[in-house]
Amino acid sequence: MNKSRTASLIQAMMQAAAAALLFLLLSAPAQAVPSFGRQTGQPCASCHTVFPELTAFGRQFKLRGYSLGNQLDDNNFPFNLPLSGSLIGSHSSIRDSRASDPSEDFPRAGETILQTAAVYYAGKITDSTGAFVQYGYDGIERRWAIEMADIRYASSTMLRNKELLFGVTLNNSPGVQDVWNSAPMWSFPHLEDAGIMPEVAPALDMALAGQAAGLGLYGFWDNILYGEIGVYRTARKGVLRPFSAGVPTETVVDGHAPYWHLMFNREMGNQSFAAGIKGIIVNIFPDEDEPSGPTDRFRDVALEAQYQYIGAVHTFTADATWMRETRDWDASFPMGMASNASDKLRTFKANVHYYWQRRVGLGVGYFDTQGDRDMLKYGMADGPSAMGSASGSPDNRGWIAELNYLPLKDTQNLKLGLRYTAYSRFNGARNNYNGFGRDASDNNLLFGYVWFIF
Repeated sequence: MNKSRTASLIQAMMQAAAAALLFLLLSAPAQAVPSFGRQTGQPCASCHTVFPELTAFGRQFKLRGYSLGNQLDDNNFPFNLPLSGSLIGSHSSIRDSRASDPSEDFPRAGETILQTAAVYYAGKITDSTGAFVQYGYDGIERRWAIEMADIRYASSTMLRNKELLFGVTLNNSPGVQDVWNSAPMWSFPHLEDAGIMPEVAPALDMALAGQAAGLGLYGFWDNILYGEIGVYRTARKGVLRPFSAGVPTETVVDGHAPYWHLMFNREMGNQSFAAGIKGIIVNIFPDEDEPSGPTDRFRDVALEAQYQYIGAVHTFTADATWMRETRDWDASFPMGMASNASDKLRTFKANVHYYWQRRVGLGVGYFDTQGDRDMLKYGMADGPSAMGSASGSPDNRGWIAELNYLPLKDTQNLKLGLRYTAYSRFNGARNNYNGFGRDASDNNLLFGYVWFIF
């Protein structure tokens, strides 16, 4: 990364930060904090270490249907509706665009963009129901869409003299309903950049995000044992269509995909630990435009764990996830679209995130995906594409490091971040992975952002 690119990135971040700060100072008092805080009367730090990571109280708030507090108990309609918004400005700088098609592979890299402009319904509906729904503009994809949706009903009873919290969730992605920060949807680094990501990922690693809607039943006994079962299906038609509004349907599920999740949780003062297992089975049509006939089957199992320490000065979160996916090409292999009848895919991710006084933070993440070679499924693209693979291998490996700064004391409304992503392996190789001279390190990216939420 040359000095001029770094300087332009820093200048762009400073300009965006100044604009966001000016907007904050001119905002009405009712918009000074997000809607969850207005509803509960609690500061951001009650629910979040730093947004969007959840604390123990934040997990309880979500599991109880986003309904704690008195947001809707007065007659100040519509000003009492739990609405919030966010603006994210960013700048991404790719290390090298050689042996690629920059207009296709990195369409917004090198630009200072409005990455996100979002509106949230985030809070109470009734005394037992609530929702977290995000609708916004994606400046990388250049489209408006429903990004996240989680609508809940929750209640509780006693079982063996201990509380059993139970509920129902209707959401638009396996994982958006999770409350532990080890879930791919919520784990570090929390924000997409304008670089490229490996196309091959397990179904549980956000492969169905925004394209499928699911109904789940969950229970949390004595704040220790959590269980959930649910089913997902493609949401591009019928009553589920609003859950994927604006999101292109690239993956069409045949029928219903069963999902399950078990978690052990232990809280000890200012520390907490959680570990568990989850899984999903998905039958997918090989051609999204012809959803009929034979399907390919994807069977995912994931192990996850999280440790969290929350002190007056120091805050620390560590998480790890291991996923194993079996890909049975029951439709693709007979049609000559896969080299093997079945492939395995294994993904490991580990992250640590530290904050000093919840104002200055450092996050470090490691990721590693390995799988069987399959030239027909993962092979070369036409021409010098950064997404091509000369080996037909889905293997990817690298690390992420990010510095965060929250300049406003006693509030988390404004967050500045500077991130570097480095690849040691991409699409199966360190060097010349696409057969046209492109190296994995050419995809390294410097990413700066200003995140303002109100």
